[in-house]
This record gives sequence, C-alpha cells and structure tokens, in this order.
Amino acid sequence: MKTSSFHYGLLASFVLLICASLFTLGYGELPWQNIWEGVLLRMQGQSNQWNPLLDERLPRLIVLICTGASLAVSGAVMQSLFHNPLASPSVLGISAGGCLAVILIFILDLRFTYPYALPLAAFMGCLLTLSLVYGLAHCQQGQHLTNLILTGIAISTLLIAIQGLILYSLRDHWQLIQTITEWEAGSTIDRSWQHVHMQLPLTLVGLWGCWVYREELNILALGEEEAKNLGVDVQRVRWRLFLCISLLTGGALAAVGMIAFFGLVLPHIMRRLQGSDHLQLIPLCLIAGAAVLTTLDGLLRFWELHSISIGNLSAVLGGCFFLFLLFRPHQRAYSL
Repeated sequence: MKTSSFHYGLLASFVLLICASLFTLGYGELPWQNIWEGVLLRMQGQSNQWNPLLDERLPRLIVLICTGASLAVSGAVMQSLFHNPLASPSVLGISAGGCLAVILIFILDLRFTYPYALPLAAFMGCLLTLSLVYGLAHCQQGQHLTNLILTGIAISTLLIAIQGLILYSLRDHWQLIQTITEWEAGSTIDRSWQHVHMQLPLTLVGLWGCWVYREELNILALGEEEAKNLGVDVQRVRWRLFLCISLLTGGALAAVGMIAFFGLVLPHIMRRLQGSDHLQLIPLCLIAGAAVLTTLDGLLRFWELHSISIGNLSAVLGGCFFLFLLFRPHQRAYSL
C-alpha cells in the first residue's frame, strides 16, 4: 500500500513539476514566436541579443527547482536526525545564520568582485549555526532533543537581532538597504545564470549526500544506541548530513534569499502521507519540493502579485502551519 502511494505521489509531483515548468518557461508578455526565433538564432551563433527564455525564464526555473528540492530534502533530513516534527532550517536558526553571513558580504561589497563569496558565506553561516545549536542543545544531558527547538529559536532570535542592529546602523545607505531587503524577501525576479552557478554545485553535492545516507537515516530512526549496535557510525553520519544540510540551505539562500518554513511544511506533509521510509521519502520530497515551489512562483506571476514575493508567501503560510503543529494536543513520534 505504501509503495503504491509512493508511486502515485511521485507521479503526481512529477506531473505538477512538468506543468509548472512549462508555465514558467512559456508565460510572459512577448509573443512566443519572436522568443523562439531568438533562441534559434542564438543556437546558430547568429545573434547575441538578450532572450527572455534563455536569459531569464530558464535560469529562474533552475533556481526554483534547486531551491524547492533543497529546502524540502534538508527539512526531511533534519526532522529525522532530531526526531522532531518542528525541525527545519528556518526554525533552528540555520537560515538566520546563513542570512547574517550573506549580509556581511553585501556590506563588504564583495558580491561583485568575488561573486562566489556569497554561496560560500551562506554555507559557512549555516554550518556554524547548525553546529552551535546542536552543541548547545546536546549539553542538556538526557533532554537535548527536547530543548533543540527552544535553543534554535533562541539562537535565531539573537542572530536576527544582530542583523537588525547592523541594518539600523546602515540606515543612511539607501541603495544597500534596498538590495538587502529585496534579497531577504526571497524574490525570484531577475534570476540569472550567475545565480544558477552559485547554487547548482552546492545543491547537487547536498542532494547526493542525502541520497547516499537514506538507509542510515532509516536506521537512525530506531535510536542512537540501536544504530550503533547495527554498525552505523552515528557521529560521522550525523556530521556528514549536517554538511549536506548546510550546503542545501546555503545554496538556496545565495540564489533566492529567505524562504521561511518551506523546509518545515512540505516534508512534514510528505511524511504524514508517505511514512518515514527515507528510501521513498527523500526522492518524494525532492520532486514535490521542486514542484510546489515552482507552482507557487507561477501562481504569483499569473495573478500579478508583484508586491508579494515567494519568500513572503512561504513565511505566512508556513508560520500558520508551524503554530498548528506547535499547539496540537498530541505529537506522534516518527517511526519506520
């Protein structure tokens, strides 16, 4: 039954992704015939003119797919590692740590001189924050998993306060403040091939790592002691997955900005529908995450809601979902 639902879910997600991708590539004000003629001329080497399909819509689609897949898979892995349905990059402060690191790159004006400093800073900020949150929570003997969310929220609050302090001190630099504000909103407007180059390597390595350790994640769900008895090097697997989570989250931050709560909502729903077998959950979150984020972006474009970014929409919907999970009378532990 679970296998059948997995195949149906994967097929539905794949169909949704194809439809959303075609809409992203085809929707726009310019006639498609003119766009396609420009594509053919570019392919034949007869033109170097800007083309909306090749230079705007295609990189935007790749960034959306990478971001959706990255956040969904990283959320699923975190919820399994910490045995907590509320664990996600945004809730545990990982996104806030990466965001602070990226803001420093903006302030130092390194993004033009060294464009790849942006994803590197985002990755390092995410990894250091994740290590700090886990280390502080682990200090509470016997109840580190219980205190994980509270520790993450506390660290996230502190990092956001530091961001606010820095931005307030730079309030006279209007252009810089506007740039950072637009980035923090999680917008996919004006995505280019440079954003693809910044994100894609981190995404591919991170997804590959999560894919490789699917069986170990299933074993870790049985408990740390049981996993050790079954021959799993728990600490090595955990820190390698921490590295993968940081790569995925950092790549998404560098290319799009803050997409809050997406890594909480989608993997939680997929786990409820499919179960906790990571051999099926990871590929399902990968395809479904890419499909849902691309669809949300397409809906915003179709309804011409230019004042709302995909990051704003995700934050509002995810915040409501987070409150729903937080105040549920009973939380069922994840088990295989």
